[in-house]
Amino acid sequence: MADMASEGSCWWSSLPIDLIHLISTKLPDLSDRIRVRAVCKLWRSSISVSDPSPRLPWFLRFAGDGEEEIICYSLSSNKTYKIHCQQLRDAYFEGTAGSFILCCRDGRPEPVSLFNPFNGLEISLPSPNHFQVYGVVSNPLQEDILAVSGTEARTGDIWSGFIRPGEETWVIRRWDIEYHFGVCVYYGGLWYVNEHNAHTLIEDAATGNIVSIILSPVSDLVLSQHMLETCGEILIIFRCNATDKLEGTYFDIYRLDEVRGNYQWVKIGDIGDRMLFLNRIGGFSLRNNELPGFKGNSIYFMDHDLQSNSILLCQHDLKNGTTEALPNFWGEGGTWIIPSFG
Repeated sequence: MADMASEGSCWWSSLPIDLIHLISTKLPDLSDRIRVRAVCKLWRSSISVSDPSPRLPWFLRFAGDGEEEIICYSLSSNKTYKIHCQQLRDAYFEGTAGSFILCCRDGRPEPVSLFNPFNGLEISLPSPNHFQVYGVVSNPLQEDILAVSGTEARTGDIWSGFIRPGEETWVIRRWDIEYHFGVCVYYGGLWYVNEHNAHTLIEDAATGNIVSIILSPVSDLVLSQHMLETCGEILIIFRCNATDKLEGTYFDIYRLDEVRGNYQWVKIGDIGDRMLFLNRIGGFSLRNNELPGFKGNSIYFMDHDLQSNSILLCQHDLKNGTTEALPNFWGEGGTWIIPSFG
């Protein structure tokens, strides 16, 4: 397992709250949670005796390509941590997929892999060719499957694939579509693949049978498009901008509805108590009571500030339509990662 230390204390009793939450999800029954709660005041206040707390996102940035260290900022504990991993030596990074870092290493038989810095697990990706991965396409807060999507650099082929923990073989699907915007979700045994300004394909992942083909939603002034699963719903989110300033950012959201086997995209104006966290392509969601200090019915996304050459965490409030940059804790570069020891 990776060696992790806080910038202050590194004693076990000073573990960040979100890691204590993560440990609690591995406890098999109520009696174990009660015994662990008795360890100290911090653990007692952090571990529920009922349902385990959700996994909480960290913001990750790299010390540099080829370095054996990554730097993580915990949103819930407001602390920065460093993770040392020898497996990251001579690797450069293309992004994250849930709890995994996408690592690329030139001159190796399997040059691209997914690496979990929290437990040392490494999974080779299915293609022998160097390719770009768009990102995770399953909800990274679910632990039962890991799905990614991308294009092969040599052929330009578009593919999606998933693998279950403990298995060695990827299930691969190559898509014969002219234009792919990187929006693809695996959920409930189905692939949801969206062509920009064209069609949405819904396919049974086990059989390859097409369940439905419907018209994709369309929005103007689109900067990026995201598809994700949240609370059992499939959403498409368009980030748009009416001006060249951050304050002009707004979002159009569409929900996939099914009525008697017929699917359609329906535009919605709010997401209730949910908070959406957008990555470069996909994202994930939390309830507003799961991450103190963050607001429900909001979208959190990252924006590149050209003036300071840094990544800003921004919030768009769907109720009042405002967009603002939040205090920046981490400096240049980075992305989301979901800590997992599983």
